[in-house]
Amino acid sequence: MSRLSKVIGLVPIGNVDKDFLEALRQPLEKVFGQRVRIAGRTALPRDSWNRDRGQHLASLLLAELSPPPSSEDRTLGVVDVDIFAPGLNFVFGQADISGRRALISLKRLRQEFYGLHRDEDLFLQRALKEAVHELGHTYGLGHCPDPSCVMHFSN
Repeated sequence: MSRLSKVIGLVPIGNVDKDFLEALRQPLEKVFGQRVRIAGRTALPRDSWNRDRGQHLASLLLAELSPPPSSEDRTLGVVDVDIFAPGLNFVFGQADISGRRALISLKRLRQEFYGLHRDEDLFLQRALKEAVHELGHTYGLGHCPDPSCVMHFSN
């Protein structure tokens, strides 16, 4: 099956702006040379919430994503909540390295999170980089030591 016949599924988990998903879909198609389909929204799993931290556990959100159907190459979940992984204060995303699922969080990609002025172009650029990074893990790419590489670890 050719690359262009496969699809990356973009799955909003919880409340994620549809217009933003559409804005993210277009550059993702260019980067991966595949169609990107925006799927229906799925609910945030209640058990992912950690009350003590005020964040959602990324691994539980990732586990909530169904494996991609045979018509899809990869599934990328998108949340607009703060997420963490054990041992880290927060993460921008997480991937199932041995699988075909990845997750990104939009929460800390916004300038406003840090008390700065809103910048939609920068927000989209950051989200695209994080999406490419996490999907890159699902294609077997590890972290890169070069800070200018999209696969460089960021936190």
